Amino acid sequence: MGMTGKVLRDAIIIGGLALGMAYAAIHKEKIYDMMGIQITRTDTELAAADPMPTLKTDTTMPVTLQGMAVSIPKSKSDGQFWTQGRVNNGMVEFLVDTGASIVALTPEDARRAGIRLESLTYNFPIMTAGGQNIAAEVYLETLSVGSITLRDVRAIVVPEGLNTSLLGMTFLGQLQKVEATPHALILRL
Repeated sequence: MGMTGKVLRDAIIIGGLALGMAYAAIHKEKIYDMMGIQITRTDTELAAADPMPTLKTDTTMPVTLQGMAVSIPKSKSDGQFWTQGRVNNGMVEFLVDTGASIVALTPEDARRAGIRLESLTYNFPIMTAGGQNIAAEVYLETLSVGSITLRDVRAIVVPEGLNTSLLGMTFLGQLQKVEATPHALILRL
């Protein structure tokens, strides 16, 4: 092989490597995902990586990120994480509560979700910050926050003493990751 042949061979090898590296850089998240490697990034980096986030009309709307991840912005008024979710066919405003072992609905929100309150049996004992109470156990057909939808989510309807519905661990515990950052809560399915 002459000098021209070696130069041509080396140019093809270097070009092939360059194309492979470019492809890997563009598709690194897919490659990492296939290899089971997790990349931890800030919510700003996640939002920047998404070419088309959902529209955010107020602080309770989740922002859908690339893939099956949702960013819930921290409320400036109280420092909590508030989000809207679709429960069955109704919209519910939730306080995200990792300390709540179960998703809890107010009667009004349960009604919005199509749950017939008169058919519920209130025999599920619960302990709240206000003390002992009872609730009715239900299973939600679907519960969606942004692009994340779970089916047959165990929940309770609390007849009194609950001012807002809580997005608890029967939803959050089924996710791959729940990550708090200084400005948002990132949920990953």
